[in-house]
Amino acid sequence: MSSHLFIGDHCWNQSSGTVRWALDVIADHVTHPGAVAELREFSGGLIFVEDFGRSFGPEVSEQIVEVIRTRIRPAALAEPEGEVRDYTVRVADELVEMANRWRGFAIEAGEA
Repeated sequence: MSSHLFIGDHCWNQSSGTVRWALDVIADHVTHPGAVAELREFSGGLIFVEDFGRSFGPEVSEQIVEVIRTRIRPAALAEPEGEVRDYTVRVADELVEMANRWRGFAIEAGEA
């Protein structure tokens, strides 16, 4: 089963287990307790970063994007060496790139 993480119009489509891993990494670094609880409770399907901004304030969605940009790749590199790590690093890099593209667009539009 796959899950989809959306940042703006950008979609990261991965297995539910991979998205679950990323959400756990994000939850480890987000400071808003309500957002942490929602991240940890996600069981698959669609997740929209903007929904966290609507629910908990725009600073929370901005923090999630910043965590993706700065913490996901190091977490992937910390996985045990082997094929699973190689895959995790590759898809983590895709997620980071997606967050960087969104961040660039947000800055250009004066949104962040």
